[in-house]
Amino acid sequence: MIALISPVGYPRVQEQAVRRSLDTPVGRRVGFIWNQYQATRHFWPRFERALEDLAKPASLQRAYKSNTWMPLENAKFSALAESVDYMVIGVGA
Repeated sequence: MIALISPVGYPRVQEQAVRRSLDTPVGRRVGFIWNQYQATRHFWPRFERALEDLAKPASLQRAYKSNTWMPLENAKFSALAESVDYMVIGVGA
């Protein structure tokens, strides 16, 4: 099936969660989402370790995507969002 879409387009509007302010990242629960893009394979693990050393998180949750082009599944994203105080999301994740 081929679907033609107007180049003007109509944006898909989705509800967004109410944003919570975070007084400090230190000692909080943190979640990481990373797409494992090849160009970031050396940077991202070091970035996570540096943030862990600085923020001393109470807990860590990681969602590493198995591909670089699909967004993280809604169920996984929701579960992660419920279990952490803040998330660090890599480019393209």
